[in-house]
Amino acid sequence: MRGLPLDVKINLQKTRESALLAVDIYNKPATSFRSCGYVVMMIIAWTSLLHAIFERNKISYYYRKKDSDRYEYVDGEKKAWNLETSIGKYIEDGNDPVRKNIEFFIHLRNKIEHRFLPELDFRIFGECQALLLNFEDILYKEFGDKYALRESLPISLQLSRESHITKEKAQKKGMLEVMKFIDKYRGELKQEIWDNPKFSYRVFLFPKIVNNPKTADVAIEFINYDSTKPEEMEKYKRAVLFFKEKYIPVSNLDKYKPSVIVEEVKKKIPNFTMGTHTKAWKYYKVRPNGKSSQPEKCKSEYCCYDKPHNDYVYSNAWIDFLAKKLSDKKEMKKVKKFSI
Repeated sequence: MRGLPLDVKINLQKTRESALLAVDIYNKPATSFRSCGYVVMMIIAWTSLLHAIFERNKISYYYRKKDSDRYEYVDGEKKAWNLETSIGKYIEDGNDPVRKNIEFFIHLRNKIEHRFLPELDFRIFGECQALLLNFEDILYKEFGDKYALRESLPISLQLSRESHITKEKAQKKGMLEVMKFIDKYRGELKQEIWDNPKFSYRVFLFPKIVNNPKTADVAIEFINYDSTKPEEMEKYKRAVLFFKEKYIPVSNLDKYKPSVIVEEVKKKIPNFTMGTHTKAWKYYKVRPNGKSSQPEKCKSEYCCYDKPHNDYVYSNAWIDFLAKKLSDKKEMKKVKKFSI
């Protein structure tokens, strides 16, 4: 790294080591915190890479106080731009697929950093791969082949089938919330961004027939899209069908009518009835009396007013609350005695 200023060298060392650690986390077979750990380390790697570029180009990458030339400080240190600000300065086009890919992971990181979701790995593999390839492209473009990671990153072996256990785990509440975000983000992208491998790099492995089984033929061959060979590209399009599920907003997707609440609570408390449910929401003051009487007074954690249908719907949290509270016989007795 001779010839570069010291702060650029420090950021480059940090960016390369963070990226290598990210890949190491992802490729270890025994790692169950795979995607989450990878995303966190790659965000550090990207941030350090952009800071190295700004440092080399003598661009100040620190936050300033509002309407002032003075810097903001945190624990005595100038507050550096975070990744969202940095990528916005480096790539000004808000529809650039590289920037969209990074922004996807910034938002995703905020949702998964306090969750343990190993079942997420299969679902964001394409975006994870693109995040790394884009990183390598910019590292090479800005600092040359000398600092590239290619020689340090062999292709990892993958199992392509998603187990039924993974599918079942994907139904848990935390995962459903994260998947709702992923589907929404993908669905709102322009088609050309979704199709661009710089946003999501999709790889399909086909058995390769070698010319001579005894020769040292390359086992894996990457084929990039080449617009100058439309006939050849069309063959690959026919071989593999890509599809995208558009996100269509559905109101009250995770809310339920009283009959469903009764069925769910009954699984844990057999003597729970519709009458008990009515007394419960009144006893705990979850919603106002009457269908349209001051609906804003609902306890939003448990209930909300559905204006088009002029009724109230209830949440998973309400099911959990009832099952926990009314499993206590004394509490159940109080609710049942409550006058409606």
